[in-house]
Amino acid sequence: MTRTQDDTKVGAGIGADFGNGRCMWDKSVCVDVPTRFVTSDLADGKEAEVFCVRHYVLTLAHLCQVHLPLCEGDFAGHVVDHGELGA
Repeated sequence: MTRTQDDTKVGAGIGADFGNGRCMWDKSVCVDVPTRFVTSDLADGKEAEVFCVRHYVLTLAHLCQVHLPLCEGDFAGHVVDHGELGA
């Protein structure tokens, strides 16, 4: 992944606590402002990703409709927290 100054900017604004000012959708380029987050529980700790509304919904839908039917885990075992940034 190529990082830009916008990716590493820390400070005030939406997503500042996550250290990323762009939607973290990795299937294509998205320059929409992230307004939602998904925190996952990984083997080496928790990981928070920020998304625009469209990609937030697609991320959760993919988890529920594609991954979970084939997985022994449940939603709570994959997602620690999710919702609107700053809420």
